[in-house]
Amino acid sequence: MAEAKIGNTWQENPDDIILLINHSDNNYILELPSGRCRLDAHKRIRTLRSIVNLPDVRDLVEQGVLTIE
Repeated sequence: MAEAKIGNTWQENPDDIILLINHSDNNYILELPSGRCRLDAHKRIRTLRSIVNLPDVRDLVEQGVLTIE
């Protein structure tokens, strides 16, 4: 019997991975398709670029409250 090689079961394009940074003094609960995610004041999360397609996140980015690196 041949050995099965187990590789990554989930791997995104590195260009699609971003840092979403909260520059405000406010904490935010982001309602994501996968569930809620808390982004505290002056903290950052590593996530997929597609998060910006969500209306609430897009609005915060456009207001300058959140930035993308």
